[in-house]
Amino acid sequence: MKRIVLPAALFLVACGEGPAGNGGDNTGLPVDTLSVALSIGAEIGDSTATFGVIQDAVIPPGDRREILVLDMQGACIKVYDENGGYIRQVSRRGDGPGEMRMPWECFAMPDGRLMVLDLLKHGFLVMDDSLNFVEEFSHWPQNPPMLSTALSDSTFASYKIDADMPGNMLVMNRRIVIYTVGAKEYDTVLWEDSITASLDDLIENSSMLVTELLDAFCLCSDGVGSVFFAEKSGEEYLVLGWNAEGEEIFRSGLDISPVAKTPEEIEEEKIYMDNYFRSFGGNTSFSFEPEPYRNKVVALGIGPDGRLWVQRGTSETPFFDIFDLNGEPAGHALFPEKGWTWTFSISPQGILAW
Repeated sequence: MKRIVLPAALFLVACGEGPAGNGGDNTGLPVDTLSVALSIGAEIGDSTATFGVIQDAVIPPGDRREILVLDMQGACIKVYDENGGYIRQVSRRGDGPGEMRMPWECFAMPDGRLMVLDLLKHGFLVMDDSLNFVEEFSHWPQNPPMLSTALSDSTFASYKIDADMPGNMLVMNRRIVIYTVGAKEYDTVLWEDSITASLDDLIENSSMLVTELLDAFCLCSDGVGSVFFAEKSGEEYLVLGWNAEGEEIFRSGLDISPVAKTPEEIEEEKIYMDNYFRSFGGNTSFSFEPEPYRNKVVALGIGPDGRLWVQRGTSETPFFDIFDLNGEPAGHALFPEKGWTWTFSISPQGILAW
Protein backbone atom coordinates (compact mmCIF):
# COMPACT_ATOMS: atom_id res chain seq x y z
CA MET A 1 0.00 0.00 0.00
CA LYS A 2 1.41 3.36 -0.99
CA ARG A 3 2.19 5.81 1.79
CA ILE A 4 3.35 9.39 1.77
CA VAL A 5 6.97 9.08 2.80
CA LEU A 6 9.88 11.47 2.91
CA PRO A 7 10.97 12.44 0.38
CA ALA A 8 7.64 12.74 -1.41
CA ALA A 9 7.03 13.07 -5.14
CA LEU A 10 4.48 15.00 -7.14
CA PHE A 11 2.97 13.91 -10.46
CA LEU A 12 1.14 15.74 -13.22
CA VAL A 13 -1.64 13.44 -14.41
CA ALA A 14 -2.97 13.29 -17.96
CA CYS A 15 -6.17 11.77 -19.35
CA GLY A 16 -5.98 8.64 -21.44
CA GLU A 17 -7.51 8.35 -24.87
CA GLY A 18 -9.89 5.47 -24.43
CA PRO A 19 -12.01 3.37 -22.07
CA ALA A 20 -10.39 1.02 -19.61
CA GLY A 21 -13.19 -1.42 -18.90
CA ASN A 22 -15.56 -0.94 -16.01
CA GLY A 23 -12.85 -0.26 -13.38
CA GLY A 24 -15.37 -0.33 -10.56
CA ASP A 25 -17.99 1.60 -12.55
CA ASN A 26 -21.66 0.97 -11.77
CA THR A 27 -23.25 3.46 -14.18
CA GLY A 28 -22.43 1.86 -17.54
CA LEU A 29 -20.47 4.96 -18.65
CA PRO A 30 -16.95 4.73 -20.14
CA VAL A 31 -13.90 4.77 -17.87
CA ASP A 32 -10.80 6.63 -19.09
CA THR A 33 -7.35 5.72 -17.78
CA LEU A 34 -5.16 8.44 -16.33
CA SER A 35 -1.41 8.33 -16.73
CA VAL A 36 1.60 10.17 -15.33
CA ALA A 37 2.65 12.93 -17.73
CA LEU A 38 5.33 14.45 -15.50
CA SER A 39 6.99 13.67 -12.17
CA ILE A 40 8.87 15.97 -9.80
CA GLY A 41 10.91 14.71 -6.87
CA ALA A 42 13.83 12.44 -6.09
CA GLU A 43 14.96 10.29 -3.17
CA ILE A 44 18.45 11.74 -3.32
CA GLY A 45 19.33 15.17 -4.62
CA ASP A 46 19.64 18.81 -3.76
CA SER A 47 16.81 20.77 -2.17
CA THR A 48 15.34 21.78 -5.53
CA ALA A 49 14.30 18.18 -6.27
CA THR A 50 13.28 16.95 -2.81
CA PHE A 51 10.31 17.72 -0.57
CA GLY A 52 9.73 17.50 3.15
CA VAL A 53 5.93 17.24 3.44
CA ILE A 54 3.83 18.14 0.40
CA GLN A 55 0.90 19.87 2.05
CA ASP A 56 -0.74 21.25 -1.11
CA ALA A 57 -0.05 21.90 -4.77
CA VAL A 58 -1.72 24.05 -7.42
CA ILE A 59 -1.44 25.05 -11.04
CA PRO A 60 -2.37 28.75 -11.07
CA PRO A 61 -4.79 30.15 -13.68
CA GLY A 62 -3.59 32.16 -16.65
CA ASP A 63 -0.62 31.72 -18.95
CA ARG A 64 2.15 31.11 -16.40
CA ARG A 65 2.11 27.30 -16.80
CA GLU A 66 3.78 26.79 -13.44
CA ILE A 67 3.35 24.19 -10.73
CA LEU A 68 3.39 25.50 -7.15
CA VAL A 69 4.16 23.02 -4.35
CA LEU A 70 3.51 23.99 -0.74
CA ASP A 71 6.10 22.24 1.45
CA MET A 72 5.00 22.34 5.09
CA GLN A 73 8.26 21.02 6.50
CA GLY A 74 10.28 23.48 4.44
CA ALA A 75 7.80 26.33 5.14
CA CYS A 76 7.99 27.45 1.54
CA ILE A 77 6.55 27.22 -1.95
CA LYS A 78 8.66 25.55 -4.62
CA VAL A 79 7.95 26.70 -8.16
CA TYR A 80 8.44 24.49 -11.23
CA ASP A 81 7.85 25.07 -14.92
CA GLU A 82 5.48 22.99 -17.05
CA ASN A 83 8.29 20.52 -17.79
CA GLY A 84 9.11 20.00 -14.12
CA GLY A 85 12.17 22.25 -14.14
CA TYR A 86 12.91 24.03 -10.89
CA ILE A 87 12.45 27.80 -11.03
CA ARG A 88 12.74 29.12 -7.49
CA GLN A 89 11.68 28.94 -3.85
CA VAL A 90 9.22 31.44 -2.41
CA SER A 91 9.27 32.29 1.32
CA ARG A 92 10.98 30.55 4.23
CA ARG A 93 10.36 29.73 7.88
CA GLY A 94 10.03 32.77 10.11
CA ASP A 95 7.77 35.33 11.74
CA GLY A 96 8.46 38.19 9.36
CA PRO A 97 6.10 39.55 6.71
CA GLY A 98 5.61 36.94 4.00
CA GLU A 99 7.46 34.24 5.95
CA MET A 100 5.72 31.01 7.00
CA ARG A 101 5.49 29.09 10.24
CA MET A 102 3.01 26.27 9.56
CA PRO A 103 1.62 26.53 6.02
CA TRP A 104 -1.43 24.30 5.79
CA GLU A 105 -3.04 24.83 2.39
CA CYS A 106 -3.10 27.22 -0.54
CA PHE A 107 -5.42 28.21 -3.35
CA ALA A 108 -5.24 30.52 -6.35
CA MET A 109 -7.62 33.38 -7.04
CA PRO A 110 -8.91 33.88 -10.62
CA ASP A 111 -6.64 36.94 -11.00
CA GLY A 112 -3.58 34.83 -10.16
CA ARG A 113 -3.04 35.85 -6.53
CA LEU A 114 -2.07 33.01 -4.21
CA MET A 115 -3.60 32.63 -0.73
CA VAL A 116 -1.67 30.53 1.80
CA LEU A 117 -3.28 29.51 5.10
CA ASP A 118 -0.70 29.49 7.90
CA LEU A 119 -2.08 28.00 11.12
CA LEU A 120 0.54 29.53 13.41
CA LYS A 121 0.08 32.95 11.81
CA HIS A 122 -3.67 32.65 12.39
CA GLY A 123 -4.71 33.49 8.87
CA PHE A 124 -3.63 33.99 5.28
CA LEU A 125 -0.56 35.21 3.45
CA VAL A 126 -1.44 36.86 0.13
CA MET A 127 0.93 36.89 -2.86
CA ASP A 128 0.38 38.56 -6.21
CA ASP A 129 0.39 36.78 -9.57
CA SER A 130 4.21 36.93 -9.61
CA LEU A 131 4.34 35.44 -6.06
CA ASN A 132 5.52 38.69 -4.51
CA PHE A 133 4.28 39.15 -0.95
CA VAL A 134 1.33 41.55 -0.68
CA GLU A 135 -0.20 41.28 2.79
CA GLU A 136 -1.19 39.08 5.72
CA PHE A 137 -4.47 39.03 7.61
CA SER A 138 -4.37 37.15 10.90
CA HIS A 139 -7.92 37.17 12.21
CA TRP A 140 -8.30 33.69 13.72
CA PRO A 141 -6.15 32.66 16.71
CA GLN A 142 -8.41 29.59 16.85
CA ASN A 143 -10.26 27.69 14.11
CA PRO A 144 -9.30 29.57 10.94
CA PRO A 145 -11.19 28.98 7.69
CA MET A 146 -10.04 25.79 5.97
CA LEU A 147 -10.51 23.94 2.65
CA SER A 148 -10.78 27.37 1.04
CA THR A 149 -11.56 27.75 -2.66
CA ALA A 150 -11.85 30.92 -4.74
CA LEU A 151 -15.25 32.10 -5.97
CA SER A 152 -14.15 35.38 -7.56
CA ASP A 153 -11.29 37.88 -7.33
CA SER A 154 -12.73 39.14 -4.04
CA THR A 155 -14.50 36.16 -2.41
CA PHE A 156 -13.77 32.59 -1.38
CA ALA A 157 -15.65 29.71 0.23
CA SER A 158 -14.34 27.90 3.32
CA TYR A 159 -15.09 25.30 5.94
CA LYS A 160 -15.36 27.08 9.30
CA ILE A 161 -15.53 25.47 12.75
CA ASP A 162 -16.80 27.43 15.76
CA ALA A 163 -16.95 25.90 19.23
CA ASP A 164 -19.09 26.67 22.27
CA MET A 165 -18.65 25.09 25.71
CA PRO A 166 -21.79 25.08 27.86
CA GLY A 167 -20.79 23.33 31.08
CA ASN A 168 -18.81 20.16 30.48
CA MET A 169 -20.08 19.83 26.91
CA LEU A 170 -18.41 20.96 23.72
CA VAL A 171 -20.64 22.04 20.81
CA MET A 172 -18.76 22.12 17.52
CA ASN A 173 -20.57 24.09 14.83
CA ARG A 174 -19.51 23.13 11.31
CA ARG A 175 -20.31 25.53 8.46
CA ILE A 176 -19.57 26.03 4.79
CA VAL A 177 -19.38 29.80 4.33
CA ILE A 178 -18.37 32.59 1.95
CA TYR A 179 -15.80 35.24 2.92
CA THR A 180 -14.72 38.50 1.36
CA VAL A 181 -10.92 38.58 1.08
CA GLY A 182 -9.47 40.32 4.14
CA ALA A 183 -12.64 40.14 6.24
CA LYS A 184 -12.77 38.46 9.65
CA GLU A 185 -16.45 37.48 9.55
CA TYR A 186 -18.09 35.44 6.81
CA ASP A 187 -20.84 36.89 4.62
CA THR A 188 -23.01 33.88 3.77
CA VAL A 189 -23.70 30.47 5.30
CA LEU A 190 -24.26 27.76 2.67
CA TRP A 191 -24.52 24.72 4.96
CA GLU A 192 -24.26 24.04 8.68
CA ASP A 193 -24.67 21.43 11.39
CA SER A 194 -23.23 20.77 14.84
CA ILE A 195 -21.67 17.98 16.88
CA THR A 196 -21.96 17.75 20.66
CA ALA A 197 -19.56 15.79 22.84
CA SER A 198 -18.43 15.83 26.45
CA LEU A 199 -14.83 16.56 27.30
CA ASP A 200 -14.56 12.99 28.60
CA ASP A 201 -15.74 11.71 25.20
CA LEU A 202 -13.03 13.75 23.46
CA ILE A 203 -10.34 12.46 25.77
CA GLU A 204 -11.51 8.86 25.28
CA ASN A 205 -11.93 9.20 21.50
CA SER A 206 -9.64 11.99 20.33
CA SER A 207 -9.80 10.55 16.80
CA MET A 208 -13.08 12.38 16.28
CA LEU A 209 -11.10 15.63 16.13
CA VAL A 210 -9.78 14.33 12.80
CA THR A 211 -12.69 12.31 11.42
CA GLU A 212 -15.49 14.66 12.52
CA LEU A 213 -13.70 18.01 12.26
CA LEU A 214 -10.37 18.34 10.44
CA ASP A 215 -10.90 15.72 7.74
CA ALA A 216 -14.69 15.63 7.46
CA PHE A 217 -15.49 17.37 4.15
CA CYS A 218 -14.47 18.05 0.55
CA LEU A 219 -14.89 21.48 -1.03
CA CYS A 220 -14.21 23.03 -4.43
CA SER A 221 -15.53 25.74 -6.74
CA ASP A 222 -15.70 26.61 -10.41
CA GLY A 223 -13.99 29.97 -9.79
CA VAL A 224 -16.98 31.96 -11.05
CA GLY A 225 -19.34 31.75 -8.09
CA SER A 226 -20.41 28.12 -7.61
CA VAL A 227 -19.39 25.95 -4.62
CA PHE A 228 -19.44 22.14 -4.50
CA PHE A 229 -19.38 20.16 -1.27
CA ALA A 230 -19.46 16.57 0.00
CA GLU A 231 -19.18 15.00 3.42
CA LYS A 232 -16.60 12.25 3.84
CA SER A 233 -18.81 9.40 4.92
CA GLY A 234 -18.79 5.63 4.73
CA GLU A 235 -22.59 5.64 4.53
CA GLU A 236 -23.62 8.24 1.95
CA TYR A 237 -22.41 9.48 -1.44
CA LEU A 238 -23.93 12.95 -1.89
CA VAL A 239 -22.52 16.07 -3.57
CA LEU A 240 -24.21 19.45 -3.17
CA GLY A 241 -23.63 22.77 -4.89
CA TRP A 242 -24.68 26.39 -4.34
CA ASN A 243 -24.31 29.71 -6.08
CA ALA A 244 -22.84 32.80 -4.39
CA GLU A 245 -26.29 33.78 -3.10
CA GLY A 246 -26.63 30.51 -1.21
CA GLU A 247 -29.17 28.88 -3.53
CA GLU A 248 -28.79 25.15 -4.14
CA ILE A 249 -27.92 24.53 -7.79
CA PHE A 250 -26.48 21.00 -7.71
CA ARG A 251 -27.42 17.74 -6.02
CA SER A 252 -26.12 14.40 -7.18
CA GLY A 253 -25.27 11.05 -5.69
CA LEU A 254 -24.62 7.43 -6.53
CA ASP A 255 -25.88 4.25 -4.92
CA ILE A 256 -22.63 2.65 -3.82
CA SER A 257 -22.54 -0.14 -1.27
CA PRO A 258 -20.47 0.51 1.91
CA VAL A 259 -16.99 -1.00 1.81
CA ALA A 260 -15.41 -2.13 5.07
CA LYS A 261 -11.72 -1.53 5.62
CA THR A 262 -9.61 -4.62 6.01
CA PRO A 263 -7.65 -5.15 9.23
CA GLU A 264 -4.49 -4.46 7.22
CA GLU A 265 -5.88 -1.15 5.96
CA ILE A 266 -6.87 -0.08 9.46
CA GLU A 267 -3.39 -0.84 10.77
CA GLU A 268 -1.79 0.96 7.81
CA GLU A 269 -4.00 3.99 8.45
CA LYS A 270 -2.99 4.08 12.11
CA ILE A 271 0.69 4.02 11.12
CA TYR A 272 0.16 6.63 8.42
CA MET A 273 -1.65 9.05 10.73
CA ASP A 274 0.90 8.55 13.48
CA ASN A 275 3.74 9.32 11.05
CA TYR A 276 1.82 12.31 9.71
CA PHE A 277 1.42 13.88 13.15
CA ARG A 278 5.03 13.10 13.97
CA SER A 279 6.03 15.03 10.84
CA PHE A 280 4.98 18.19 12.69
CA GLY A 281 7.98 17.57 14.92
CA GLY A 282 8.67 15.48 18.01
CA ASN A 283 6.62 12.67 19.47
CA THR A 284 2.89 12.67 19.93
CA SER A 285 0.55 10.92 22.34
CA PHE A 286 -2.31 11.17 19.86
CA SER A 287 -3.90 7.75 19.29
CA PHE A 288 -5.83 7.56 16.03
CA GLU A 289 -8.61 4.99 15.61
CA PRO A 290 -9.77 4.76 11.98
CA GLU A 291 -13.41 4.63 10.95
CA PRO A 292 -14.48 1.05 10.02
CA TYR A 293 -15.71 1.91 6.49
CA ARG A 294 -13.99 3.63 3.59
CA ASN A 295 -15.31 7.11 2.81
CA LYS A 296 -17.41 7.07 -0.33
CA VAL A 297 -16.18 10.53 -1.42
CA VAL A 298 -12.66 11.76 -0.62
CA ALA A 299 -11.98 14.65 -3.05
CA LEU A 300 -13.70 17.08 -5.43
CA GLY A 301 -12.53 19.37 -8.21
CA ILE A 302 -13.46 20.98 -11.50
CA GLY A 303 -11.31 19.15 -14.03
CA PRO A 304 -9.66 20.20 -17.30
CA ASP A 305 -12.89 19.22 -19.10
CA GLY A 306 -14.91 21.78 -17.08
CA ARG A 307 -16.84 19.02 -15.30
CA LEU A 308 -16.98 18.06 -11.62
CA TRP A 309 -14.62 15.22 -10.69
CA VAL A 310 -15.52 13.24 -7.57
CA GLN A 311 -12.95 10.82 -6.18
CA ARG A 312 -14.33 7.67 -4.56
CA GLY A 313 -12.66 6.32 -1.46
CA THR A 314 -14.11 2.83 -1.89
CA SER A 315 -11.81 1.75 -4.71
CA GLU A 316 -8.39 0.13 -4.24
CA THR A 317 -7.05 2.49 -6.90
CA PRO A 318 -8.02 6.18 -7.28
CA PHE A 319 -11.32 6.25 -9.20
CA PHE A 320 -13.28 9.33 -10.25
CA ASP A 321 -16.93 9.87 -11.11
CA ILE A 322 -17.35 12.77 -13.52
CA PHE A 323 -20.55 14.86 -13.53
CA ASP A 324 -21.67 17.68 -15.78
CA LEU A 325 -22.61 20.82 -13.88
CA ASN A 326 -26.30 19.92 -14.11
CA GLY A 327 -25.60 16.90 -11.87
CA GLU A 328 -25.78 14.23 -14.56
CA PRO A 329 -23.12 11.46 -14.63
CA ALA A 330 -20.84 11.99 -17.63
CA GLY A 331 -18.12 9.34 -17.25
CA HIS A 332 -15.35 8.02 -15.05
CA ALA A 333 -11.57 8.03 -14.80
CA LEU A 334 -9.14 5.59 -13.19
CA PHE A 335 -5.59 6.30 -11.98
CA PRO A 336 -4.05 2.80 -12.04
CA GLU A 337 -1.80 3.12 -9.00
CA LYS A 338 -2.96 1.35 -5.84
CA GLY A 339 -2.98 3.14 -2.50
CA TRP A 340 -5.49 4.95 -0.30
CA THR A 341 -3.10 7.77 0.65
CA TRP A 342 -3.01 9.43 -2.78
CA THR A 343 -3.91 13.13 -2.64
CA PHE A 344 -5.20 14.94 -5.73
CA SER A 345 -5.43 18.60 -6.71
CA ILE A 346 -7.99 18.79 -9.52
CA SER A 347 -8.37 22.04 -11.46
CA PRO A 348 -9.17 23.30 -14.96
CA GLN A 349 -5.42 23.81 -15.42
CA GLY A 350 -4.56 20.16 -14.74
CA ILE A 351 -4.53 17.32 -12.19
CA LEU A 352 -1.73 16.88 -9.66
CA ALA A 353 -1.19 13.82 -7.45
CA TRP A 354 1.15 13.07 -4.57
